[in-house]
Amino acid sequence: MVSATAPRKVIEAVADALTWLDPSPADAVDTKEESRTLWRIDAYASDFDTAYGCAGIMELIAPDLNPVVQELEDMDWVAMSLEGLPAVHAGPFVVAGAHQLAKGHPGRIPLWIEAGLAFGTGHHGTTAGCLLALENHARRRKIGKVLDVGTGSGVLAIAAVKRGGTSAIASDIDPVSVRVSQVNVENNKVANQVKLVEAKGTKAKLIQTSAPYDTIFANILAKPLISMSGDLTRVLKPGGVVILSGLLTFQEPSVRGAFAGRGLKLVDRIRRDGWSTLVYQKPITVKPGKKTTRKDDLADLIKALEAGNTDALKAFEGFEDA
Repeated sequence: MVSATAPRKVIEAVADALTWLDPSPADAVDTKEESRTLWRIDAYASDFDTAYGCAGIMELIAPDLNPVVQELEDMDWVAMSLEGLPAVHAGPFVVAGAHQLAKGHPGRIPLWIEAGLAFGTGHHGTTAGCLLALENHARRRKIGKVLDVGTGSGVLAIAAVKRGGTSAIASDIDPVSVRVSQVNVENNKVANQVKLVEAKGTKAKLIQTSAPYDTIFANILAKPLISMSGDLTRVLKPGGVVILSGLLTFQEPSVRGAFAGRGLKLVDRIRRDGWSTLVYQKPITVKPGKKTTRKDDLADLIKALEAGNTDALKAFEGFEDA
């Protein structure tokens, strides 16, 4: 682990360099606020050579920075760091292992996720942000058919169907995550509603044949979010939303530019622990050359409202006179 502390702007610049470098010597990069004036960066690498490579990049970006390289023992640091952590509450959801859930959380939707190798226990700002965004979305319209790209532990797909989604496809490039997610969907008794697939992006046959989706999660990283903006937009249903996370707050402009460029509208934003969650909606468009009457418009509005899309009222011109 390579660590350093500095003012926020310096840490953001260093984190940006390590995150966007392709390929990057860092397997993972995390930043957090240490005090009112200092922020900390932790970069993780698989060996000393790549660790010192991270340190060199840090010093190149910020010559006054003094990164410290620390050897970590060979063990499951993800599980160890999460053992004993309290249950996480995000909106109506409570995310925890079996021991914590057994204590009882009345009025909450339980998400049984044990600490393990796959990302997504609710303790990270990105997962919690996505759960809060899901609840905000569910209050306005039906969740419908769900796609969870980069599912990690499967927690977001599980939460979506427990909150009322009809079905979900959860994918991950990592076979370990797919195996862990399978255990989690079974533990949460949603195996009949959640299908898992090992895949990169949206290219898998199951994902393509099941499109379009009412709700899409993509809790990954800023760079792949940008590169996947077109693919995610294509499999998103008109009127549907895509919930994006895995980006630090200073990475928002690039991600927002990519999705706004696809014609999507930003409808919600949540910031938590230095991370951002962005929610975009795909507009309902009329096919080129198709002429509609006021009767047609009213019929489309009624269908949208029956589907739970109350946002359609905002887009309907002259409703008060109809």
